[in-house]
Amino acid sequence: MAETEMDDVQDPLTTEERSERMARVRSKGNKSTELLVEQKLIAFNLQGWIKHPKGIIGNPDFYFPDVSLVLFVDGCFWHSCPKCNRNTPHSRRDYWQSKIDTNRRRDNRNHRKLRQEGYHVVRVWEHELKRDTWIKRLRAIIARVEKNG
Repeated sequence: MAETEMDDVQDPLTTEERSERMARVRSKGNKSTELLVEQKLIAFNLQGWIKHPKGIIGNPDFYFPDVSLVLFVDGCFWHSCPKCNRNTPHSRRDYWQSKIDTNRRRDNRNHRKLRQEGYHVVRVWEHELKRDTWIKRLRAIIARVEKNG
């Protein structure tokens, strides 16, 4: 199907029906990336973290309560990685651009709120997990926070 034909494909559900259906979908996290992060935290002997803590703005993936540090593992597509610049799907392009932009704005808003509440915020992009640079950066931040109190 040509791109122009795909743009004309209508959603068979009404906006309300689609919204209701999507509201019933519960996130289970990106298990492969979170599992990789968890394995690296253990391998690098980083301890004292909580996975998916309750009651913290933005639902971070990991929380280090001793240093008030939250760690988010962001998928490059869903959170609009500036380096990867993933392509927007051709079908329902406006929907996807809006969805991803909303995610990005929400992330920025949550980041600001967390900083205002005294949290240290670390975001790791999905593509960064291929190398250990992110974990070295995380260790340096934790050491700096522990040193400066």
